[in-house]
Amino acid sequence: MKILIISDFNIGGQPTMLMRAINKYTEHEARCIIAYDDSFVYDYDILLNKDNLAEAAALANDWADFYHFGSYVFNFPGVDFNKLVRKDNSCIKYYGSYLRDNGERCREYHKQTGIAAITGTDWTITGLLPNSYYHLSSYFTKFGDMAEKDIPICDEYLIDEMPLRIAISSAGHPNKGYQVLVDVINQLRRENYGIELDIITGVSNYECLARKQKCHVTFSSLGGGWGISGIESMYLGHVVLTNLDSFILSLHHDQPALLVDKDTLRDVIVNLALTRGATQRLGKYSREWALKTFSWEAIVEKYMYLLDHIRFQSEYLKGGTMSHLVKNKREDDNE
Repeated sequence: MKILIISDFNIGGQPTMLMRAINKYTEHEARCIIAYDDSFVYDYDILLNKDNLAEAAALANDWADFYHFGSYVFNFPGVDFNKLVRKDNSCIKYYGSYLRDNGERCREYHKQTGIAAITGTDWTITGLLPNSYYHLSSYFTKFGDMAEKDIPICDEYLIDEMPLRIAISSAGHPNKGYQVLVDVINQLRRENYGIELDIITGVSNYECLARKQKCHVTFSSLGGGWGISGIESMYLGHVVLTNLDSFILSLHHDQPALLVDKDTLRDVIVNLALTRGATQRLGKYSREWALKTFSWEAIVEKYMYLLDHIRFQSEYLKGGTMSHLVKNKREDDNE
């Protein structure tokens, strides 16, 4: 299968890393087209410009068997996806803010077209498209394709005298509650707690990770979900502060993040500042859990089964049909 990934932005590097995982760990082939550049400096396959429009159009019109869109379907010169996409050869993967801000319109689009949606596990977006595929926690980070010994880890919290450092490093949608955190930290500083806050925005992912390595905790959201930033921080050995609903916990009951809301955030931070040994232990568990749960190889295998289900869903509705991928795997094993 030839899979074309198309997205407006290279959202957290997810489209490009999905492409690389497919090419590395499966028998399928993937290419990736990104429409607009951003400040995070993730690598690209094709970043649309006047010099590569013909190549991009050829991939869409003549090469691809399956279309994987990020956030929404959009055309570019030489391509009319309305003539190319069907419910058995395409899907749309949603990320955070776009679906939260456009939920009603997206729901109507999927109702009319029957095209599959992948929304992830955060109910603040999953709940907006209840008929979507929601179980796939597809958080790609560059650490997911590295040997554990090569993944950096924050170890500065071993020095008890150091201030507790908290990082924020994702998009500032109002649901995330960043201002609540800032108000809490300002209050704790007035009370002479040794806590520092690093708000990381508008920099490359390389610089972001360098600054995160000097921190011990990542604040993700009061609105739900770890986000890509939270998973990335778990790999570094951070304690992650977030708000998870019961839907996410039903799928990941062993997850390591500390759960907070606006009423408990202050006490949780104070406890982390005063019990550095516990902070260290929880950061270690966070890293172990991320290594187990979010390797590229593990995620892309789940992805391939999901795409197989989208392609042949009418067969599976009848019952008694084994996954095509399982059949292929068994056939290969017998050769």
